[in-house]
Amino acid sequence: MKATELKLEIDSFTMSANTRAPRSHYKMLMRIGRVFPTTKAQAIYFIQQGVCLDVLNMDDVNIVEKRLNKYGFEGSYRYTKSNRWVRLENSFDLDKAIKLHFEI
Repeated sequence: MKATELKLEIDSFTMSANTRAPRSHYKMLMRIGRVFPTTKAQAIYFIQQGVCLDVLNMDDVNIVEKRLNKYGFEGSYRYTKSNRWVRLENSFDLDKAIKLHFEI
């Protein structure tokens, strides 16, 4: 399902596309899928560890889609059991977009 087909509320907070400052303690949170990379070092760690983002709300989807669309990719999502959040199905495209963004 594409981002335009999702029927999620805008919550005014991010769940899994959180950002952490450079040199902060982000690795544990990133491994469980709760941090979106904002620096080259974080991006390298994100890709090397094979991180998949955890559940996403609409604010997270907008952040992920902005990164994906910048490089010609489009996200594919599926609802969780509760239908309150979604998960990204094509995380390989996100990895490619991150590699292109940070020139890895």
